[in-house]
Amino acid sequence: MIRNGRWVRHLAARVGALALLCALFALAACSEVPEGVLRVEFSVQPAAMVAPGDATMTFVLTNPTDRPVQNIYLISADGLISEPIGQLGPGEQQTLVRPHAVTEEELDAGEIAYTISHDALSPDGEKVTYSLSAAIARGESQPLASFTRQISSETVTRGGVVTVTYKIVNTGNVALTALRIRDGLGDFTGRLERLGVGEAKTFISRATLTEAAESAPELEYTVPSGETITRRLDPVPIGIAESALEISFSVGQSVFERDTADAILILTNAGNVDYTGITVVDDVYGGVIADAVSLLSGSAPVEIAHTYPLRGGGEYRWRITGISSAGEALDLRTETMTLSGAAADTSVDVTLQAVARTQRINRPGRVTFDFAITNSGNAMARDAVLYEAVLGEIRRLAVVPVGEPSVCSAEFDVAADAQFSFYLNYNDADGHQHTAASAPVDVVIAPDGVDPERVDEPAGTPSGQSVKPRGNSAMFIVLLVIAGAALTVMVTLLIVTSLRARHERLKRLAAEKQRAKSDLGKTGAVPVVKSPQKKKKTKKQP
Repeated sequence: MIRNGRWVRHLAARVGALALLCALFALAACSEVPEGVLRVEFSVQPAAMVAPGDATMTFVLTNPTDRPVQNIYLISADGLISEPIGQLGPGEQQTLVRPHAVTEEELDAGEIAYTISHDALSPDGEKVTYSLSAAIARGESQPLASFTRQISSETVTRGGVVTVTYKIVNTGNVALTALRIRDGLGDFTGRLERLGVGEAKTFISRATLTEAAESAPELEYTVPSGETITRRLDPVPIGIAESALEISFSVGQSVFERDTADAILILTNAGNVDYTGITVVDDVYGGVIADAVSLLSGSAPVEIAHTYPLRGGGEYRWRITGISSAGEALDLRTETMTLSGAAADTSVDVTLQAVARTQRINRPGRVTFDFAITNSGNAMARDAVLYEAVLGEIRRLAVVPVGEPSVCSAEFDVAADAQFSFYLNYNDADGHQHTAASAPVDVVIAPDGVDPERVDEPAGTPSGQSVKPRGNSAMFIVLLVIAGAALTVMVTLLIVTSLRARHERLKRLAAEKQRAKSDLGKTGAVPVVKSPQKKKKTKKQP
C-alpha cells in the first residue's frame, strides 16, 4: 500500500507539473493573440499636420493561421465608430482605406488610436480585442502655392481673341483661403474660397483685343495665421499682328535655253508674325511649285524659282496660301506676267549701290555695309559675284532678276580712316561678262563719331579690314617709327657682334705667336726661312 501510495503521489506530482506547464502555455498563447492570430498594419497620411483636418487611414489585415477569423470589427478609440469587417479566411489579406478627421487632442497626443476585435479561434473562447496606434505629428506651417499662366498666342489679329489659362496648386501643408486672381488683360477676376493641401484649381480667361496689351496677373490668398500673401507674374506683352508679306514675281527668257522661261518669286516678311506651311501653286496651268515653306518674322527673304517651256503669248501667275502664327489665313496672287515665245529682248542693265550704316565712328570697330543690286534690263543677269577691291569676294548670286533690287549686307573691321570700293561682276544673256561699280564709301574715325557696332578684335589689320589709308594716318606713322627703331637696333647688334669676333681672332693669333717663341727658346734651333725665288726675266719674242 505504501508502495502504491508513493506511486500515486508521484503520479499526482507529474500531473500537477503537466497542468502547470499547460497553464503557462495557455497564458503565453493568450498574450500573443494580437500578433499571432490577426496581423494588422495601421498608418495615416499625411503623417504630419499643422492643424486639425482630414487624413486618410490605411489598415492592412492579414490572417496567418490555417483557420478563418470571424466577426472582425473596426472600432474608434471613443467607441463612436464601429464598422463590421466580416470574416478573413486562412492566409487571406485585406486592405481598408478610411477617411478620418484628425482632432486637436490627437495632434497633442501624437497618435490616432483604433481597436480591432474578432471572435476567438476556439469555440468556447472569449472575444479577442486589441488596440492599434498610428503616429501623427504636428508639423510646421508651410503655406505654399504654385501659380502659373499659359497664353494661347502672344500675337493676335486686331479684334481677335487671346485665351489665358491660370493654374493654382496648393504645394504647402495648410489650406489656403480667400483666393483671388486679377489680370488687367480682359479685366479678369477669379475667386476661390478654399484650396486644400495638394488641390489644384484652373481659371480660364478670354479677351478680345483691338490694340496691344499685356498680361500681368496677381494672386492673393490668406494663410491660417490670417496673413494675406500676394504673388505676381512677370508681364507678357500681347501684340497686334501686323501682316506685311511682300512678293516680287518676275518671268524672263532663260539665258541657257532660249526656248524656256525662268519664273522667280521672292517672298519677304516685313511684319511681326510668322508664316508656316506656305504653298505656292501655278494659278494658270496648275501644279504645285513649292510647299511646306516657312517665313519667319525678320528672316531673310525666300526665293522660289521654276522653269517653263516658252509658249506663244503665255501667261504666268502664281497663288500663295498659308497661315500666320496669329491664325490669319494667307491667300495671295501674283501679277499676271506675259512672255511671248518669240525671241525676247535680252538686254541686261545692272547697277550696284553700297552704303555704310555708320560712316563716322569714334574708335576702331566693325561697320555693316548694305548693298542693293538692281537689274533694270529685260533679261536676268547670271553668275554675279560681289566683291571689294582689296578684301575680295563678299557674295555670289546665281541670278539677278529684273525688277525689285536684290539686297544683302556684309560686315568689315575698320581700324583707321578707310575708303571701300565695291564691284559686281556678272554675265549677260549671251554669256558676256560685265562689271558694275558702286561709288566709293568712306568710313572715318573721329572723336565726334558714334560707337561702332562691335569691337571683337584688337586694332591693327584684322581679317576683312580695308587697308587703304586716306591721307597721313597717325597709326601708319607710329608703325613707321617702330620699324625704324627695330632696324637701328638690328644694325647696332650686327656691328657689335662683328667687332667682338675680330677682337677674339686677333687675340687668338697673338697667343699662337707667343707659344711659338716659347717653343724656340726651349730647343735652340733656328728655323729655316725660305726666301722667295725671283723670277727670271724673259725677253719677249717679236
